[in-house]
Amino acid sequence: MKLIKLNAIDSTNDFIKKIKSLVDDKLFFVFTYNQTKGRGQMNKVWESQANKNICFSICYKPIKSTPKRMSFKLNMLISLTLLDFFKELKIPDIKIKWPNDILSAEKKISGILIESSIRSNNITDYIIGIGLNINQESFNGIINANSVKNIMDLNYDLNLLSNRLFKLFSNLDRKIEQLSIKNLKKKYLENLYGLDCYLKFSNYNGEFKAKIIEVISENKIKLLVDDKELIYDSNQLKVHI
Repeated sequence: MKLIKLNAIDSTNDFIKKIKSLVDDKLFFVFTYNQTKGRGQMNKVWESQANKNICFSICYKPIKSTPKRMSFKLNMLISLTLLDFFKELKIPDIKIKWPNDILSAEKKISGILIESSIRSNNITDYIIGIGLNINQESFNGIINANSVKNIMDLNYDLNLLSNRLFKLFSNLDRKIEQLSIKNLKKKYLENLYGLDCYLKFSNYNGEFKAKIIEVISENKIKLLVDDKELIYDSNQLKVHI
């Protein structure tokens, strides 16, 4: 398993895009503690103070060409692995917020961005970007963000935590092959923020309240809105915390 550590980089995902064709490994990692232009979902900026947090990306090249349905399986597996990581640190009230965040007590402590390359209707590789708020104490007025240090009142060794993360993700390719979507989804839904209760959402029509009744894929969700079941895409919907 190849690990590439960078002193600083604009984006670990973008770095992998530049080098992935030069790396033979089917699974490799790039990480830094100083990412200057990180991206989140829908090209939102992921802000991270230098040497306070962990920013890393995984390049996964399936041995077999993978159907697009696998993207949902991968999204769930990444989310659940991060959930296990934070639970090992005894972080309280951990939940997955669809489609790409990890929350503690309704505040964001980690974000996920999965990008893929497609050839002949099959996915040739995934680039999975993950940002973890570890030792950062302030977030420029963003009230729904938090860090492990703020929660636990402890300062963490980023190297030790990084090593643990790499071990958790080192058999990612094997888990993808072995675990079923059914079992992953069961655990995913058990840990989903807001399942079967009313939350505030917003889209181009404004704010509304709805209940999550089903997660269809990594970018589609079924809501109960005014007694009607409606399907929304992640790029047209915001879940409010």
